[in-house]
Amino acid sequence: MGLQLLRLPDHLPRDRVGRGAPGMRIGIDLDDVLADSLPHYLQAFNARFGFDVGPADAAWRIADRFPQIPRQEADDFFSELIAAGFFSSRSLLPYAKEAVETLADDGHDLYIITGRTPRDERITMDWLARVGMRSHFEAVVHRTCDPVERHKADVASGLELGIFIEDELAVALAVAEAAISVLLFDRPWNQGPVPNTVRRVGSWPEALAQIATMNGNGAYR
Repeated sequence: MGLQLLRLPDHLPRDRVGRGAPGMRIGIDLDDVLADSLPHYLQAFNARFGFDVGPADAAWRIADRFPQIPRQEADDFFSELIAAGFFSSRSLLPYAKEAVETLADDGHDLYIITGRTPRDERITMDWLARVGMRSHFEAVVHRTCDPVERHKADVASGLELGIFIEDELAVALAVAEAAISVLLFDRPWNQGPVPNTVRRVGSWPEALAQIATMNGNGAYR
């Protein structure tokens, strides 16, 4: 499979801290795993179209659920939101940067696998540089096919990931079907049963603890 990886030119070499096991390849979603995004998108959607959709029903393609919204109007809303700086102004989730630094310092190879399209590539890279995390990732992979769960499962398989960290239930299930372990950040919009290969986590410190256990090298401090 011809993966289109955006290699980072300023990637820095790292030495692994010995914790008893070699590093893994870890895939990390961007929005709502690193960046605080979907709740703010939902707020903007409700304000624009006059709905009162709650967090449990949040989704990036939420306009598809409302046939009364013309496709062009929905597309224009999203484009205008991005042009106004929505993605570039997102804040980091708590401990996200510290967790990424810890994983990188431990010798894991980290990949961002996002549902954002290549048109958002520059915004993504500038944001990563601004928050000081750009150098910690081997590559950033933007979406080149639909649906997003197929994109992420294909990329995760192609990279032979050991773990994928995600917040969307459909993506978690698709990646798990590819025999890849998933850490699913527990959010109102991703409730539902999951297989044993998908583990829910409530925070980045909890995710680090799970990764350390899964990699067989004790606990992160």
